[in-house]
Formats: sequence, C-alpha cells, structure tokens
Amino acid sequence: MNEQRAQAYVNLIEQLLACTNDEELNNILQANQEFIDPDFLQVMENYATGLK
Repeated sequence: MNEQRAQAYVNLIEQLLACTNDEELNNILQANQEFIDPDFLQVMENYATGLK
C-alpha cells in the first residue's frame, strides 16, 4: 500500500466518523467503494486503536 492510498483510507475513515445520518454514510460508502478492501479494514483497525 502506498502513502497516497493510506492517506485516502484515513480521509475516508474521517468522513465516515463525521457522518450525521445513514443516508450520508451510504452515499460516502458508495462513492468510495474502490477503497473498501482488506487494507482499508486494517487501517481502520489501526485508526480505532489510536483513538483509545
């Protein structure tokens, strides 16, 4: 995974955390389907660990 993709994952995570309703969440997920992969899940787990 390159640095640009890692940053895109973090940006997506932050967008998802800022969602205020399900419709907005679904729109963001649909618009970013290419980023939903095992690497994204790993970055999400690492991000969540950092929030603890």
